[in-house]
Amino acid sequence: MATIKNLTRRPVSLRLNSGTTLHLSPGTTSPQIDDVEVQSNGEMQKLQDRRVIELSEIAVPAEESAGAAETSSAKSGRSRK
Repeated sequence: MATIKNLTRRPVSLRLNSGTTLHLSPGTTSPQIDDVEVQSNGEMQKLQDRRVIELSEIAVPAEESAGAAETSSAKSGRSRK
């Protein structure tokens, strides 16, 4: 998981890998975003190099990620073995 912070005094729009556009007001931080949305994204790399945005990685504890997998399998009606 990651968050993106707008370091400028101007609004910033970013296109994520899924095609969704993220709009950030000056000085604001995005909600948590999946890593696949920001990996190998050339636009984000350029904005980081120019110090327009700051990308922060958020570590998800192993217990939470395991719990999420169990929850998703329970919702689908399949048991995980």
